[in-house]
Amino acid sequence: MVFTAYLDESGTHAGAPISAMAGFVGDARQWRKFEKRVGKLFKRFRVNLFHAIDVRRGHKDFEGWTVDRKIEFHDEFQHIINETLESGVVSFIRDEDYKYYLSLNWPRKARRDSKYTIMFRACLAQTIDVVGHIPQTTEPRLHVVVEAGHKNSEDARRNYEWVQDRIIQARRALAGLTFSNKQDCLPLAAADLFAYTAWGEKVGQKPLGIAKKPNKSEASYRANMFWIDINRDTLNGLHEQAIRIAGGGPFRPLWRSYFHESLQKIFREAEGDWV
Repeated sequence: MVFTAYLDESGTHAGAPISAMAGFVGDARQWRKFEKRVGKLFKRFRVNLFHAIDVRRGHKDFEGWTVDRKIEFHDEFQHIINETLESGVVSFIRDEDYKYYLSLNWPRKARRDSKYTIMFRACLAQTIDVVGHIPQTTEPRLHVVVEAGHKNSEDARRNYEWVQDRIIQARRALAGLTFSNKQDCLPLAAADLFAYTAWGEKVGQKPLGIAKKPNKSEASYRANMFWIDINRDTLNGLHEQAIRIAGGGPFRPLWRSYFHESLQKIFREAEGDWV
């Protein structure tokens, strides 16, 4: 069975104190249900193209919207996500911690990851963990779709393909990485909503307003969204890994040790292989 994860970023502009990448994973049936319901929601609210920042600022399709209408739309959108998709993940990295990572001693051949790539690796690790623990009769495969256009997107592709090329199990489990845009790919709207909302909470952004009635999305939430804070211990581990690889040492995946507690189930380090 093939699962697909859609990822987007927020707060990666220059000077941002915190950056985030987020998204959701589901199988083909789940994504069909999502697209059908979200399509009806967008039609009802007369939305052609969703960007969370446009909702907040009242731009484009959201021009002239009242606060109550924005809150209702957000709530309905999140409620559909809660009821249709398997799981979500968001990763964060602070600018001051990333500067610390860059300041470490880097041998000439060691490759520094961009913020974007580090967050991508964390989201990918958590998503693989989720998919690996879904009961099924056939071995799962994971396809990843990322919002196109970011200046560091090729770094993420390079990292993804590097893993595919060197680890036999990854060739079977990873079904490909592609880039798309929200105009052509509705599921990226869900990733955009999560990335922007989670980033806003981290930086202390004011809420849209106060809901006048109970939120449907609060009642339907299934505790299936994972928040990963990438700290200096994580970055030290990635630095050590980069030096080992540059020196010709074995690649040992760091998902379990450095990214998230729940990544202990299907990954382990053994003889430099991913098993």
